[in-house]
Amino acid sequence: MERLTGRSILVTGATGGLGAASVRALAAEGAHVGVADLGEAAVRALADEVGGTPLVLDVTSPEDVTRVVDAFARERTSIDVLVNFAGIVDPRRMDEIEPEAWSRVFDVNVRGTWLMCNASIPHMPRGGSIVNIGSRAGLVGGTTSGASYAASKAAVICFTKSLAKFAAPQGIRANVINPGCIETAMLDHFAPEVRASMPGQAALGRLGSPAEIADSVIFLATSASSFMTGAQLNVNGGSHM
Repeated sequence: MERLTGRSILVTGATGGLGAASVRALAAEGAHVGVADLGEAAVRALADEVGGTPLVLDVTSPEDVTRVVDAFARERTSIDVLVNFAGIVDPRRMDEIEPEAWSRVFDVNVRGTWLMCNASIPHMPRGGSIVNIGSRAGLVGGTTSGASYAASKAAVICFTKSLAKFAAPQGIRANVINPGCIETAMLDHFAPEVRASMPGQAALGRLGSPAEIADSVIFLATSASSFMTGAQLNVNGGSHM
């Protein structure tokens, strides 16, 4: 049974490893997906594949966000679900990264998420759902690398709690998924020894798959999670309990 038939879902960071898996899974459940990301060719290819709407978007630009969100809402009448995958990582240690690079991580991961939520909520009906993407790193901190990423994801986690309180009177839910180490190209940013240690961080002894994150996105997008807001789903194989 298609659980999202007739729903309009906007996904940022849609052509990345996690985003693309979720776009395909949401479309398979009957949703019409707004495929939003920076690269026009990849956006159009994925939108064509799933029968969605291609949306070329820079989440750090308030003008871009307003333009794209308003256009998608006009096309689809409303936005039932927003999924914020857009994010970047800088694997450098906190004493190596330049202030500008640190700010860039926060601009995409935190400011971009906030801008998308602010722009989308006026177009969401009661029963709407926002799914933000945190990280295990946002719960436990970075190790020898990725302090900026960990700090930004901690901010996303806390922002989602504030968002849930803000949106609840409008009947809109907001939750956050905290993935552990998932098999995507993002892991290639880390040093080989850090990358090699990642499967062993999980109690299950392996990396997660993008499909396992997509399953959590679908759960939070459907009425199966209708009494959940401000919650965290830790999908990390037991690397943080």
